[in-house]
Amino acid sequence: MRIILIGVGGFGNVWVNTLKAEPQAEVVALVDRDATALQKAAGILGVATDRCYADLEAALVNTPADALVCVTPPALHREHVVAGLQRGLHVLSEKPMAESREDCQAMLQAASETGKIYAISQNYRYGAGMATLRAALAKGLIGTIGQVRVEFYKGHDFKGGFRHEMDFPVLVDMSIHHFDLLRTLTGSNAVSVTANAWNPPWSNYRGDASCAVLFQMEAGIVALYNASWCSQGSFCDWNGNWLIEGSLGTLSYENGVVRHYEIEPNYAVRSERTLPLLEPEQTPQHRVLSDFMHAISLGQQPETSCFDNIKSVNMVFAAVEAAKTGTRIELT
Repeated sequence: MRIILIGVGGFGNVWVNTLKAEPQAEVVALVDRDATALQKAAGILGVATDRCYADLEAALVNTPADALVCVTPPALHREHVVAGLQRGLHVLSEKPMAESREDCQAMLQAASETGKIYAISQNYRYGAGMATLRAALAKGLIGTIGQVRVEFYKGHDFKGGFRHEMDFPVLVDMSIHHFDLLRTLTGSNAVSVTANAWNPPWSNYRGDASCAVLFQMEAGIVALYNASWCSQGSFCDWNGNWLIEGSLGTLSYENGVVRHYEIEPNYAVRSERTLPLLEPEQTPQHRVLSDFMHAISLGQQPETSCFDNIKSVNMVFAAVEAAKTGTRIELT
Protein backbone atom coordinates (compact mmCIF):
# COMPACT_ATOMS: atom_id res chain seq x y z
CA MET A 1 0.00 0.00 0.00
CA ARG A 2 1.40 3.38 -1.06
CA ILE A 3 1.21 5.86 1.81
CA ILE A 4 1.79 9.58 2.23
CA LEU A 5 2.75 10.56 5.78
CA ILE A 6 2.08 14.12 6.93
CA GLY A 7 3.64 15.17 10.23
CA VAL A 8 7.02 13.52 10.85
CA GLY A 9 8.37 15.48 13.83
CA GLY A 10 7.49 14.96 17.49
CA PHE A 11 4.94 12.16 17.77
CA GLY A 12 5.25 11.70 14.02
CA ASN A 13 8.47 9.80 14.79
CA VAL A 14 6.33 7.00 16.22
CA TRP A 15 4.55 6.67 12.89
CA VAL A 16 7.79 6.85 10.94
CA ASN A 17 9.00 3.78 12.81
CA THR A 18 5.60 2.07 12.68
CA LEU A 19 5.43 2.42 8.91
CA LYS A 20 9.03 1.29 8.54
CA ALA A 21 8.14 -1.91 10.44
CA GLU A 22 5.16 -2.73 8.18
CA PRO A 23 6.30 -4.72 5.12
CA GLN A 24 3.05 -4.07 3.25
CA ALA A 25 3.40 -0.29 3.57
CA GLU A 26 5.45 1.78 1.13
CA VAL A 27 5.87 5.41 2.15
CA VAL A 28 5.91 7.29 -1.14
CA ALA A 29 5.94 10.87 0.17
CA LEU A 30 6.53 12.85 3.35
CA VAL A 31 5.05 16.20 4.35
CA ASP A 32 6.20 18.57 7.08
CA ARG A 33 7.11 22.24 7.40
CA ASP A 34 10.23 21.34 9.37
CA ALA A 35 13.00 20.62 6.86
CA THR A 36 15.19 18.96 9.49
CA ALA A 37 12.40 16.58 10.55
CA LEU A 38 11.73 15.78 6.88
CA GLN A 39 15.36 14.95 6.23
CA LYS A 40 15.56 12.68 9.27
CA ALA A 41 12.34 10.81 8.40
CA ALA A 42 13.36 10.46 4.76
CA GLY A 43 16.62 8.85 5.83
CA ILE A 44 14.83 6.33 8.04
CA LEU A 45 12.18 5.46 5.44
CA GLY A 46 14.31 5.71 2.32
CA VAL A 47 12.16 8.41 0.73
CA ALA A 48 13.83 10.45 -2.01
CA THR A 49 14.38 14.16 -1.43
CA ASP A 50 12.07 15.10 -4.31
CA ARG A 51 9.26 13.23 -2.51
CA CYS A 52 9.54 15.43 0.60
CA TYR A 53 7.14 18.35 0.68
CA ALA A 54 6.31 21.31 2.90
CA ASP A 55 2.73 21.32 1.60
CA LEU A 56 0.20 18.47 1.48
CA GLU A 57 -1.45 19.65 -1.73
CA ALA A 58 1.85 19.38 -3.60
CA ALA A 59 2.34 15.84 -2.33
CA LEU A 60 -1.21 14.83 -3.32
CA VAL A 61 -0.85 16.31 -6.81
CA ASN A 62 2.56 14.82 -7.55
CA THR A 63 2.45 11.45 -5.80
CA PRO A 64 0.20 8.50 -6.70
CA ALA A 65 -0.86 6.97 -3.39
CA ASP A 66 -3.50 4.78 -1.76
CA ALA A 67 -3.65 6.24 1.74
CA LEU A 68 -2.73 9.21 3.89
CA VAL A 69 -1.50 8.93 7.47
CA CYS A 70 -2.13 12.24 9.24
CA VAL A 71 -0.11 13.14 12.36
CA THR A 72 -0.68 16.91 12.44
CA PRO A 73 -2.18 18.98 15.31
CA PRO A 74 -5.95 18.54 15.79
CA ALA A 75 -6.73 22.05 14.50
CA LEU A 76 -5.36 21.00 11.08
CA HIS A 77 -7.08 17.62 10.83
CA ARG A 78 -10.11 18.82 8.90
CA GLU A 79 -8.00 20.48 6.22
CA HIS A 80 -5.68 17.51 5.77
CA VAL A 81 -8.18 14.67 6.16
CA VAL A 82 -10.73 16.17 3.77
CA ALA A 83 -8.01 16.92 1.21
CA GLY A 84 -6.84 13.32 1.32
CA LEU A 85 -10.32 11.86 1.07
CA GLN A 86 -11.31 14.12 -1.81
CA ARG A 87 -8.15 13.08 -3.69
CA GLY A 88 -9.35 9.48 -3.44
CA LEU A 89 -7.12 8.34 -0.59
CA HIS A 90 -8.11 6.39 2.49
CA VAL A 91 -7.07 8.24 5.64
CA LEU A 92 -5.72 7.18 9.03
CA SER A 93 -5.46 10.11 11.42
CA GLU A 94 -4.15 10.68 14.90
CA LYS A 95 -6.72 11.45 17.58
CA PRO A 96 -8.74 13.48 18.31
CA MET A 97 -10.71 13.74 15.10
CA ALA A 98 -10.88 17.52 15.50
CA GLU A 99 -11.47 20.29 18.02
CA SER A 100 -15.05 21.08 16.97
CA ARG A 101 -18.26 19.31 16.01
CA GLU A 102 -18.31 21.27 12.75
CA ASP A 103 -14.90 19.97 11.71
CA CYS A 104 -15.85 16.40 12.64
CA GLN A 105 -19.06 16.60 10.62
CA ALA A 106 -17.16 17.91 7.60
CA MET A 107 -14.79 14.94 7.76
CA LEU A 108 -17.63 12.44 8.25
CA GLN A 109 -19.41 13.95 5.25
CA ALA A 110 -16.27 13.70 3.13
CA ALA A 111 -15.83 10.04 4.11
CA SER A 112 -19.47 9.30 3.24
CA GLU A 113 -19.37 11.14 -0.08
CA THR A 114 -16.08 9.66 -1.26
CA GLY A 115 -16.71 6.15 0.03
CA LYS A 116 -13.15 6.06 1.38
CA ILE A 117 -12.18 4.71 4.78
CA TYR A 118 -11.33 7.28 7.43
CA ALA A 119 -10.05 5.78 10.68
CA ILE A 120 -8.66 7.28 13.87
CA SER A 121 -5.71 5.94 15.83
CA GLN A 122 -7.37 4.94 19.10
CA ASN A 123 -4.30 2.90 19.94
CA TYR A 124 -4.98 2.69 23.68
CA ARG A 125 -7.50 -0.06 22.96
CA TYR A 126 -4.68 -2.43 22.09
CA GLY A 127 -2.14 -2.07 24.88
CA ALA A 128 -1.55 -5.04 27.18
CA GLY A 129 -3.42 -3.68 30.19
CA MET A 130 -6.56 -2.58 28.37
CA ALA A 131 -6.60 -5.74 26.24
CA THR A 132 -6.48 -7.78 29.45
CA LEU A 133 -9.37 -5.83 30.98
CA ARG A 134 -11.34 -6.15 27.76
CA ALA A 135 -10.88 -9.94 27.62
CA ALA A 136 -11.83 -10.36 31.29
CA LEU A 137 -15.00 -8.31 30.84
CA ALA A 138 -15.92 -10.23 27.68
CA LYS A 139 -15.75 -13.45 29.71
CA GLY A 140 -18.23 -12.03 32.20
CA LEU A 141 -15.69 -12.24 35.01
CA ILE A 142 -17.42 -9.54 37.09
CA GLY A 143 -20.97 -9.98 35.84
CA THR A 144 -23.01 -6.91 34.92
CA ILE A 145 -21.06 -3.66 35.08
CA GLY A 146 -22.60 -1.07 37.39
CA GLN A 147 -20.03 1.64 37.95
CA VAL A 148 -16.60 2.71 36.71
CA ARG A 149 -14.00 5.07 38.12
CA VAL A 150 -11.11 6.38 36.03
CA GLU A 151 -8.37 8.57 37.47
CA PHE A 152 -5.71 10.22 35.34
CA TYR A 153 -3.35 12.32 37.43
CA LYS A 154 -0.20 12.85 35.40
CA GLY A 155 1.81 16.04 35.63
CA HIS A 156 3.25 16.44 32.14
CA ASP A 157 4.95 19.46 30.61
CA PHE A 158 4.99 19.50 26.80
CA LYS A 159 7.27 22.55 27.01
CA GLY A 160 5.00 24.62 24.81
CA GLY A 161 3.05 23.76 21.68
CA PHE A 162 -0.63 23.59 20.87
CA ARG A 163 -1.67 21.68 24.01
CA HIS A 164 -0.49 24.48 26.28
CA GLU A 165 -2.72 26.92 24.37
CA MET A 166 -5.95 24.87 24.35
CA ASP A 167 -8.94 25.97 26.43
CA PHE A 168 -9.39 22.43 27.76
CA PRO A 169 -6.12 20.60 27.07
CA VAL A 170 -6.64 17.41 29.07
CA LEU A 171 -10.29 17.05 28.04
CA VAL A 172 -9.82 17.71 24.34
CA ASP A 173 -6.41 16.18 23.62
CA MET A 174 -6.05 13.39 26.20
CA SER A 175 -9.44 12.34 27.53
CA ILE A 176 -10.55 11.13 24.12
CA HIS A 177 -8.42 8.04 24.79
CA HIS A 178 -10.08 7.37 28.13
CA PHE A 179 -13.60 8.10 26.88
CA ASP A 180 -13.03 5.76 23.94
CA LEU A 181 -11.83 3.11 26.40
CA LEU A 182 -14.98 3.63 28.49
CA ARG A 183 -17.08 2.76 25.45
CA THR A 184 -14.81 -0.11 24.42
CA LEU A 185 -14.61 -1.75 27.86
CA THR A 186 -18.24 -1.34 28.89
CA GLY A 187 -19.79 -1.88 25.47
CA SER A 188 -21.99 1.14 26.19
CA ASN A 189 -22.36 4.64 24.82
CA ALA A 190 -22.74 7.77 26.93
CA VAL A 191 -26.25 9.10 27.51
CA SER A 192 -25.57 12.29 29.50
CA VAL A 193 -22.75 14.13 31.25
CA THR A 194 -22.04 16.71 33.93
CA ALA A 195 -18.57 18.21 34.32
CA ASN A 196 -16.34 20.79 35.91
CA ALA A 197 -12.93 22.01 34.74
CA TRP A 198 -10.33 24.29 36.32
CA ASN A 199 -6.69 25.30 36.21
CA PRO A 200 -4.64 25.06 39.43
CA PRO A 201 -2.52 28.14 40.25
CA TRP A 202 0.78 26.36 39.50
CA SER A 203 -0.27 25.15 36.03
CA ASN A 204 1.75 26.29 32.99
CA TYR A 205 -1.21 25.53 30.71
CA ARG A 206 -3.28 28.49 29.55
CA GLY A 207 -6.58 26.60 29.69
CA ASP A 208 -8.22 24.32 32.25
CA ALA A 209 -5.85 21.38 32.68
CA SER A 210 -7.88 19.56 35.38
CA CYS A 211 -11.41 18.19 35.27
CA ALA A 212 -14.05 16.04 36.93
CA VAL A 213 -16.64 14.39 34.68
CA LEU A 214 -19.64 12.17 35.45
CA PHE A 215 -21.16 10.11 32.63
CA GLN A 216 -24.46 8.27 32.63
CA MET A 217 -23.93 5.39 30.21
CA GLU A 218 -26.33 2.98 28.57
CA ALA A 219 -27.58 0.03 30.63
CA GLY A 220 -27.53 2.20 33.77
CA ILE A 221 -23.72 2.31 34.05
CA VAL A 222 -22.30 5.35 35.86
CA ALA A 223 -18.72 6.42 35.08
CA LEU A 224 -16.70 8.94 37.10
CA TYR A 225 -13.63 10.46 35.47
CA ASN A 226 -11.10 12.67 37.22
CA ALA A 227 -8.08 13.97 35.30
CA SER A 228 -5.23 16.46 35.43
CA TRP A 229 -2.26 17.17 33.21
CA CYS A 230 -0.74 19.46 35.82
CA SER A 231 -0.91 17.29 38.94
CA GLN A 232 2.04 17.70 41.26
CA GLY A 233 3.52 14.36 40.29
CA SER A 234 2.55 11.51 37.96
CA PHE A 235 0.41 8.95 39.73
CA CYS A 236 -0.56 6.68 36.82
CA ASP A 237 0.59 5.60 33.39
CA TRP A 238 -1.01 6.98 30.23
CA ASN A 239 -3.95 4.57 30.50
CA GLY A 240 -5.00 6.07 33.83
CA ASN A 241 -6.05 4.02 36.86
CA TRP A 242 -9.30 2.05 36.50
CA LEU A 243 -11.82 0.51 38.88
CA ILE A 244 -14.63 -1.39 37.14
CA GLU A 245 -17.28 -2.82 39.47
CA GLY A 246 -19.84 -5.43 38.53
CA SER A 247 -22.48 -7.64 40.08
CA LEU A 248 -19.96 -10.45 40.71
CA GLY A 249 -16.83 -8.52 41.57
CA THR A 250 -14.33 -5.87 40.53
CA LEU A 251 -11.48 -5.40 38.05
CA SER A 252 -8.78 -2.82 38.61
CA TYR A 253 -5.90 -1.51 36.55
CA GLU A 254 -3.06 0.50 38.01
CA ASN A 255 0.35 1.15 36.46
CA GLY A 256 0.38 -1.99 34.34
CA VAL A 257 -1.20 -4.36 36.88
CA VAL A 258 -4.67 -5.87 36.43
CA ARG A 259 -6.38 -7.35 39.49
CA HIS A 260 -9.59 -9.32 39.85
CA TYR A 261 -11.57 -9.22 43.08
CA GLU A 262 -14.22 -11.90 43.55
CA ILE A 263 -16.89 -10.65 45.93
CA GLU A 264 -19.12 -12.35 48.49
CA PRO A 265 -22.68 -11.08 49.05
CA ASN A 266 -22.68 -7.74 50.87
CA TYR A 267 -19.34 -6.56 49.50
CA ALA A 268 -16.78 -8.80 51.23
CA VAL A 269 -13.80 -9.90 49.12
CA ARG A 270 -13.70 -13.67 48.66
CA SER A 271 -10.47 -13.76 46.66
CA GLU A 272 -8.00 -11.47 44.95
CA ARG A 273 -5.64 -12.32 42.12
CA THR A 274 -3.43 -10.59 39.60
CA LEU A 275 -4.31 -11.41 36.00
CA PRO A 276 -1.48 -12.15 33.55
CA LEU A 277 -1.23 -9.46 30.91
CA LEU A 278 -2.16 -10.31 27.34
CA GLU A 279 0.93 -9.02 25.61
CA PRO A 280 0.12 -7.90 22.05
CA GLU A 281 2.08 -9.21 19.10
CA GLN A 282 2.25 -5.69 17.64
CA THR A 283 2.66 -2.25 19.12
CA PRO A 284 -0.71 -0.48 19.52
CA GLN A 285 0.04 1.87 16.62
CA HIS A 286 1.05 -1.06 14.42
CA ARG A 287 -2.20 -2.83 15.33
CA VAL A 288 -4.19 0.25 14.29
CA LEU A 289 -2.28 0.41 11.01
CA SER A 290 -2.79 -3.32 10.35
CA ASP A 291 -6.52 -3.07 11.02
CA PHE A 292 -6.74 -0.05 8.73
CA MET A 293 -4.93 -1.76 5.87
CA HIS A 294 -6.85 -5.01 6.35
CA ALA A 295 -10.19 -3.17 6.30
CA ILE A 296 -9.22 -1.46 3.04
CA SER A 297 -8.34 -4.80 1.48
CA LEU A 298 -11.76 -6.21 2.49
CA GLY A 299 -13.72 -3.08 1.66
CA GLN A 300 -15.15 -2.76 5.17
CA GLN A 301 -14.94 -0.34 8.07
CA PRO A 302 -12.18 -0.92 10.67
CA GLU A 303 -12.85 -1.02 14.42
CA THR A 304 -11.70 2.58 14.83
CA SER A 305 -13.69 3.94 11.88
CA CYS A 306 -14.72 7.59 12.06
CA PHE A 307 -18.35 6.47 12.18
CA ASP A 308 -17.67 4.69 15.45
CA ASN A 309 -15.15 7.15 16.83
CA ILE A 310 -17.55 10.07 16.56
CA LYS A 311 -19.41 8.54 19.53
CA SER A 312 -16.24 8.89 21.63
CA VAL A 313 -15.49 12.38 20.32
CA ASN A 314 -19.03 13.51 21.13
CA MET A 315 -18.32 12.55 24.75
CA VAL A 316 -15.48 15.08 24.70
CA PHE A 317 -17.59 17.84 23.17
CA ALA A 318 -20.44 17.19 25.59
CA ALA A 319 -18.08 17.21 28.58
CA VAL A 320 -16.59 20.53 27.44
CA GLU A 321 -20.06 22.00 27.00
CA ALA A 322 -21.08 20.74 30.45
CA ALA A 323 -17.96 22.29 31.99
CA LYS A 324 -18.59 25.62 30.24
CA THR A 325 -22.27 25.85 31.14
CA GLY A 326 -22.44 24.03 34.46
CA THR A 327 -25.43 22.05 33.17
CA ARG A 328 -26.19 18.43 32.39
CA ILE A 329 -25.73 17.72 28.69
CA GLU A 330 -27.65 14.97 26.89
CA LEU A 331 -25.86 13.02 24.19
CA THR A 332 -27.85 11.94 21.15
